[in-house]
Amino acid sequence: MRILTNARTLIDLYKDYRSMDDEDRADFYKSKCDYYQNYVGISLVAGVLASITYIVSDYLLNGSFLPTLIPRFSVLFALAVFFVITHFFKKREIVVFMDFLLAHCIVLATIWAIYHLDDRIHASEGFIIMNVMFMTVGFVARPRETLLSSVVFILEILISNTFNHYSNLDIILALQLPLMVAVFVSHALLMLFYLDHYRTRQELELAMITDPLTQVYNRHLLEKIITKNALKDIAGPVAIAMLDIDHFKQVNDEHGHYTGDLTLLYIGQKLAKGTHEDDYVIRYGGEEFVIILKNCDVNNACARMEQFRRDIESATDTPVPFTISVGVSRYTGDFSKSIQNVDHALYKAKNTGRNKVVVV
Repeated sequence: MRILTNARTLIDLYKDYRSMDDEDRADFYKSKCDYYQNYVGISLVAGVLASITYIVSDYLLNGSFLPTLIPRFSVLFALAVFFVITHFFKKREIVVFMDFLLAHCIVLATIWAIYHLDDRIHASEGFIIMNVMFMTVGFVARPRETLLSSVVFILEILISNTFNHYSNLDIILALQLPLMVAVFVSHALLMLFYLDHYRTRQELELAMITDPLTQVYNRHLLEKIITKNALKDIAGPVAIAMLDIDHFKQVNDEHGHYTGDLTLLYIGQKLAKGTHEDDYVIRYGGEEFVIILKNCDVNNACARMEQFRRDIESATDTPVPFTISVGVSRYTGDFSKSIQNVDHALYKAKNTGRNKVVVV
């Protein structure tokens, strides 16, 4: 049955969610926020404009625009603040806070307008409509943030009752409490179903930056880890190495391209196992590999690459015997210049006998 299949899917997704560490979970919610924020932002603007049009119903109830004119239009100030803050600050927590704040400003403007109405019997309908805004903002929020917002909404109704004196407060609360639960459950389910999308996207992104032959990164990774010609998230010294398989054309010519592919796979896997978890091993092109060594000075990088060169030279499990040449340079903060330096070091290694490590 389809319902049982969906239930099993949700259970598996929940187990996946519970297994996430704090960093992965933060990235998940950032992805969810980025994915839905345009929709939420446009919906909030539409909600602000729609709330202003309620001045027409105010006129029908009061016979005048004037009492609720300022309350209804006050939400435009909140909208202006929303635009300014979300333009300059892109952190998820700030964006979500501003989304909820704007939604609550619509609520507060509505409560202010109700205060000036002679007939407040229709407040319950207005509050029900407000749940649509919280439902919308929940697309970018954590379920617990949505639940907290709903609790604040209930408090706003209770506090405003002290001066608005809703004649049907019991009906308002009887409607709002189930709606609060429904909104929370809805977004808990949405979170789990988005997790399925998130994992699929992760797999696609990994496939885009992974070399299918060697299973190390390809050059597309550089688009993700470099911005404005500088490596992202760097703390401490960084060294860059570039290695090349010596006489690789000869390997292909004498042993065939299949053996050449096995050789590339061998060295790619050997590099992946011989580097640290936060290092990057990139198949740069053909038989060339670039290794970005984090928290590693150039002397340490030279020693590690020299040991790797010796291991390759003496290895007995290679598809065919081969050697490598390696160039090493420190990362200067200018990625293009650093790559030029390490390429120059590799060129020097290849032109002074091969099977060596040269440092610039």
